[in-house]
Amino acid sequence: MSLRMSRLDVLAERLIEFVARGASGIPIDRHKLQAITGPTILPVVMASIEAVAQDARSVRRGLLFCGICGKGPYTKRGMYLHLVRVHRYELKMMILEELQDRVREVEL
Repeated sequence: MSLRMSRLDVLAERLIEFVARGASGIPIDRHKLQAITGPTILPVVMASIEAVAQDARSVRRGLLFCGICGKGPYTKRGMYLHLVRVHRYELKMMILEELQDRVREVEL
């Protein structure tokens, strides 16, 4: 599995909205995700999405708060929109870093 940096960068850009959905508690459509990634690296991408979504979400007293900046509380939709509009670049960098780590583990 040889994913070059430029391919990972493009993949990370396309995964931002999936991470925002996961962090917001909105279901992720695995079929759409598989169409983007392909079936071979889908498990690696799903694990990366879940890890980054966990970091981007903070739940306090049952309410959603942003794990990046601490703002909130948000509804599911509000959290999704906040992450996509305000933290797009941060999410991309987090996804890219997570993907690089997981791809390195798989290649070893």
